[in-house]
Amino acid sequence: MGTHKLTTEQRILLALFVFAALSVVFIGKMVGKPKLLFGQSLTSIDPNLFPLIILCGLAALSAAFFIWVKRNPDGIEEEKMPTIALVRGAALFGLMTVYALLMEPVGFWISSCFALSTVSWLAGNRSIAQIMGLAVLAPPLLYLAATRLLAVSLPELSAIEFFYARILGG
Repeated sequence: MGTHKLTTEQRILLALFVFAALSVVFIGKMVGKPKLLFGQSLTSIDPNLFPLIILCGLAALSAAFFIWVKRNPDGIEEEKMPTIALVRGAALFGLMTVYALLMEPVGFWISSCFALSTVSWLAGNRSIAQIMGLAVLAPPLLYLAATRLLAVSLPELSAIEFFYARILGG
């Protein structure tokens, strides 16, 4: 019996699959219960719905790509990952952790502006106009789409929520 050595790509896919599958199993412990008013939920959608869709999709795509990579080896020797790629990966992980921790105290808009501008710079974009455009336009649009169209509650500072309400008349 020969040994089956996994490439770095296959190990990452396997880890993504395991983490996504475990997250699906324990989704009830990770997603908070919706706000209740007079015993009724303020949102029309179960808060577990979107995370479940994303996690199931991630697990399915990871498994499918893992199988595809196993069946279609390209024959190229695995190269050692450059140090800059490891640093960028660690920076992205740290940034997403800070983003998640900032969401509640400073709200969705401010934390998203910070995260989007930093990820854009980390990805190699050096155009200040593009970075600022993305960081200033995307969070309000995402917030309004999530809260108004999808009826999902996102944390936001009261002043920003009042600003949205004044502009949208509701």
